[in-house]
Amino acid sequence: MMELADGTVGLPTADRQALEAFVVGNADLETLEGLLEQFNVFEAVGVVRQELRHSDFLAFLLDPRQNHRLGDAVVQRLLQRILVAAKHLAPPLSPVHLDSWDLGRLAVRREWQSIDILLVDQANRLVVLIENKIDSAEHSGQLGRYLRLVGLEYPAPEWRHLAVYLTPGGDAPSDPRYLPADYGLVADTVEAVARSRRPAIDPAAHDLMVHYARMLRRHIVTDSEIADLCRRIYDRHQRALDLIFEHRPDRLAEVQRILLDLVGSRDDLILDTASKQLVRFGHAGWEGLPTGAGWTRSGRMVLFQFDSYPDRLTLGLWVGPGPAEVRQRLIEQAKAHQPPYLVPKRVTETQRHKSIYSRRFLKAEDYVDTTLDQIEERIRTQWAQFVEKDLPALVAPIREASSSLTTPTVDPKTNGNAPSQPQNQVL
Repeated sequence: MMELADGTVGLPTADRQALEAFVVGNADLETLEGLLEQFNVFEAVGVVRQELRHSDFLAFLLDPRQNHRLGDAVVQRLLQRILVAAKHLAPPLSPVHLDSWDLGRLAVRREWQSIDILLVDQANRLVVLIENKIDSAEHSGQLGRYLRLVGLEYPAPEWRHLAVYLTPGGDAPSDPRYLPADYGLVADTVEAVARSRRPAIDPAAHDLMVHYARMLRRHIVTDSEIADLCRRIYDRHQRALDLIFEHRPDRLAEVQRILLDLVGSRDDLILDTASKQLVRFGHAGWEGLPTGAGWTRSGRMVLFQFDSYPDRLTLGLWVGPGPAEVRQRLIEQAKAHQPPYLVPKRVTETQRHKSIYSRRFLKAEDYVDTTLDQIEERIRTQWAQFVEKDLPALVAPIREASSSLTTPTVDPKTNGNAPSQPQNQVL
């Protein structure tokens, strides 16, 4: 940053030019925005990276008995494409075999013996094992174990075994008996079948297949259209993007600002400690409670605490370290006034911090496709409900408990968990 002649602060010339080049006449950025704005049902329901959902939909398309009216077109063409792509690995059968077979009675199993997809064709004595990986990797010798299980159930040479290792980029499997396959083959196959069978199939099924192939090319295949565009944009506009990233909004910091403002707006609440991930505060009516040690510098034993994460915001009320008799009295009061207090059934004396109340302010879906203004509105709505209904009911029992407690001196050797040399002052 630099100071301008009028006293304001502006960007250096090179940074300004980089940002202007990024936003003006950027054809790649316009293309990317266009792709992202296109509706896609798989993106809408949030299954883009969910491996199980990919296996479910693939199993549906590969099953000739399903109501998509595709017959064995998808399973036959996909297996043929896989065999052609892996012909250098000498697969156990050829595409010609498949072309002459009727796979209309083929059965599809999901998660049989933990295998993602198992295709069983009794008529042609063929069993196809498909292990599907999106973001995970193979583990614990699972590929060999799956083949052994299939061999026990469908023994060779009576049965032919075809094992496929399906990944976004066609990764090489650790077991050489598997044929590698990539999601580009899946996208090509699904799109080709949808196009060729369009007059015969339900329009909804056709659209679903087109959406699936488009989603795969956008997000899953190694050289997806979106990935390629992003690389090109970054290569050409690295300075502008680095500058944007440097000054990106810090959502946790903004949420902290909102929380501090809410706590500070009330005279009866006392801020204790604060960071981006937590904000602690007490109530003026509890200031007469005996102090503890080993939690916050204030020594307050009872504090509200906001816990802020990228995907949730919760408010809790906690009893921290302090004299055992005081802690016990506070826990008993909380148990006697449920709700709004909520004391977990399993509370042990060794726990340094005990939760006695909890309220969810934001959940994961509240952060999706929302602006900071919308998040602030939701926080303030929850806060208004909290201070109107819960706060008064939470304050009174603890204030009542404090009236019957004496103020002990905290023994640092016991970290405040037992009283030492109690004084006679009554609160």
